[in-house]
Amino acid sequence: MEFNRENVYSAGGTLQSYLSRVFVTMGAGLGITALVAALGYFNIMSGGWMYKMLANGSIRMAFLVAFIVQIGLCISMGRRLTTMSNGTARTMFYVYAGVTGFTFSILPLEFGLATVFTAFAFAAVMFFACAVIGHYTNVDLSRFSGIMIGGLFALVLASVLALFIPSLRNGLVISYIGVILFGALTAWDMQRVKAIYYQTQGNEMLSGNLAVYGAFELYLDFINMFLYILRIVGSRSSSRN
Repeated sequence: MEFNRENVYSAGGTLQSYLSRVFVTMGAGLGITALVAALGYFNIMSGGWMYKMLANGSIRMAFLVAFIVQIGLCISMGRRLTTMSNGTARTMFYVYAGVTGFTFSILPLEFGLATVFTAFAFAAVMFFACAVIGHYTNVDLSRFSGIMIGGLFALVLASVLALFIPSLRNGLVISYIGVILFGALTAWDMQRVKAIYYQTQGNEMLSGNLAVYGAFELYLDFINMFLYILRIVGSRSSSRN
C-alpha cells in the first residue's frame, strides 16, 4: 500500500509549522548535547573535576549512572506520553540530551576534535537526505517496519557480542550496517511524525507531546548515525597514521 501523499500535504502550512516545531525541538536537543559535551571536554583539558574522575577511574561509574538515567527517561516518556504536560515532556527530552552530552565529552579524547567534527558533518548531511526522503516519498515505509525493528535488535545483539569477539569489535561491518539502518529509521520516523500529526488533530496536549517525542526519536536516529559514522571515520584516520 502506498503512503497517501495527497492527504499528507492537504494541510499545507499547518503541517509545515508542526514539522518546524519538531525540528526546532530536535535542534535544541542537539544544541544542548553539543554544549554540555564541549563544556565537559574543556573541563577535562583544564584539569577540572571530570579530569579527576578520569584519573581515578570513577568516570565509569558516572557513565553507568548516566546510562541508567537515560533508560529511565526513555521509559518514563513512553509511559506518561498521554498524561504529562508538554513542558514536562520537553524538559525530560532536554535532560536526556544533557546527559548524552556528558557522556560525549570524552569522544574528542578518543577520536580527536577534527574527526568528531567531520563525523558530525557527514551525519548531518546523511540525516537531512534521509529525512527529505521520508518527507517526500509516496511509499509507505511502515511496510518495512518489521525488517527495520528486527535489524535494530540484531544490531544491538551484534554490538553486545562485539564486546567479547575481537573480530567483531575491530571490524567496521557493524558500523556500516548501523549507518544504513539508522538512515532507514530516520526516513520512517519522519513519515511517522507526519502521520501522527493527522491522527492527533483536535488534541493539542497529545499533539504537543508527540511533537516532542517525534523530535526525541529523530534525535536518537541522528545520535546513533553520528556514533557509527564516527567509528568509521575514526578508524580510517587511525589507519592513515
